[in-house]
Amino acid sequence: MNALTRRSAGRLAPFLLLVAALLGGPATAADGDGDWRITLLKPKDCGGCSFLEESLKRRGTVQRATLSDGGTEVAATIERRASAELSAEEWQDLLRLPYFDERSWKQRTAEKVPQVLLKRDGRVVAAGAINDSMDMRDTRFPTELTTPLDGYDPQQVRAAYTGWWQNAFIQGWNLDWYFRLARNPALGSGKGFAEWISRRPRPTAPSLGGTNVLLASTGNGATDNPIFNAIRSEEIEGVLTRELGVDPARIQVRYGAGSARGNNAIEAVADGIRFVKRDVPRAQSFTIDSLAAFFDGVRSQPGARNLIVLIGHGGPDGAPLWGEATPLGSEEMQWLHTHGKGRDVLVSGNCYGGVLAQSVDCGFFGARPDVVATGCQADSLEVAQSKDYLHVYFEAFTQEKRTAADADHDGTVSFEEAHWYATRSGDERNITYSTIDALAEAWFGSHPDALPEDISLADLQKLATAAGPAERDTLAALTRGLVGSHRLALKDLATQAARYSAAPAGPRPMVGQLARRLLYVSQAGTDPALAAARSCGSRSPAEFLKP
Repeated sequence: MNALTRRSAGRLAPFLLLVAALLGGPATAADGDGDWRITLLKPKDCGGCSFLEESLKRRGTVQRATLSDGGTEVAATIERRASAELSAEEWQDLLRLPYFDERSWKQRTAEKVPQVLLKRDGRVVAAGAINDSMDMRDTRFPTELTTPLDGYDPQQVRAAYTGWWQNAFIQGWNLDWYFRLARNPALGSGKGFAEWISRRPRPTAPSLGGTNVLLASTGNGATDNPIFNAIRSEEIEGVLTRELGVDPARIQVRYGAGSARGNNAIEAVADGIRFVKRDVPRAQSFTIDSLAAFFDGVRSQPGARNLIVLIGHGGPDGAPLWGEATPLGSEEMQWLHTHGKGRDVLVSGNCYGGVLAQSVDCGFFGARPDVVATGCQADSLEVAQSKDYLHVYFEAFTQEKRTAADADHDGTVSFEEAHWYATRSGDERNITYSTIDALAEAWFGSHPDALPEDISLADLQKLATAAGPAERDTLAALTRGLVGSHRLALKDLATQAARYSAAPAGPRPMVGQLARRLLYVSQAGTDPALAAARSCGSRSPAEFLKP
């Protein structure tokens, strides 16, 4: 993942800009009296923490800061907490705040974004991610970095990206924002993605039909765009047209800088990495504007059914967009899905791809929201030999592999059957993910006592008797050779994945992911969201994309 794909500043999302709270309920900080303290939540490996500290140093505010709303000024002590954990009192404060959205807060925590609590006399009066203090959604990387001309060295361009980003971050964010929020909580409203995209000019919506495919290569510039992306995009289009009969006219392609001059990708050669011009036919640039235009076109076709495929890099905060500082995150994807009013299925091989799992009707991903995926090679030979999620997922629809993927033997391969085939047959280091897994995460978040530390294989096999054939086949494949008394860990899957990738030994961590899913289904089987996700995933692409 390119370091620049982490959540860029600023969305000013109202659910993350938390206002003042007293014991009796929310209130504003009407004056500047009292003991003011800034608590910086800095979990291990948090994105942007090093830039944050550099900015504090440059401004001479390492220990104390003067906060201003343009009229009133206060002196605040800066405290640091080497985690995102909150005390019981702090959490209760947040729960009483009118703009608080527990899911959004926890998502930012999972993304390891540095967060801020502004306190007055020990009580939280404003809070949010540090990036909320600035807005970079209109910020674009310089063209000479996204599409460098011949003669540029990739390492030098990467260093220039980092320097550009660091300066933008340091100059843009400010602690005054939280003081202004404490004084006037209304500042936090009306500044989310919906308001921003509604006033931003965008291209004319493409002419779409009742069924459509969007193949989107994710990367914010040439250094973030390995030749893997072009090869996989063309490969997937071939499967869709040859094996599933999709009309090529119904396929929209987003890749690189479109027809712009300059290099748009990197390729591995004998002596290192070089920039190349590697185009994809009919491609337009993948930007938030072109994506919004696509969903405008969906909206013009009531009930349109759409398959969206993300190919390339990803981060804990979403998928990078070409030349843009702010990636495509769950807030944006969910708004676009709702705006289009279509039926949307998302398939993604991105690292951390599962962050978008609840943004569409159903989605299938090569990685959980907190782990990386395999793929994105810059060497064409490695791409050809790769067993990354996207390659194996779409391989399931080919005549050669269809029988092996068709777990219920009905003659067709569904979206979900392809997902489980890719899980069984793909790179064993992957922990694949789906919308149902995201529902399970939310369920156990609300019912923590329902998730044990581990489970025996025998008990897991009992749960699997109520599962679908694809899930049962996958469990059998992943646990082959284990005895019934073997206990499988159900927590800290990201840690398990990192350890397994470094030195593969024992059962794949994917077993724990599947076990969590089966436990959720056994306890929340009547959840309407579960039924909707199952119905969505049970359809075959051939049926879903049939005009």
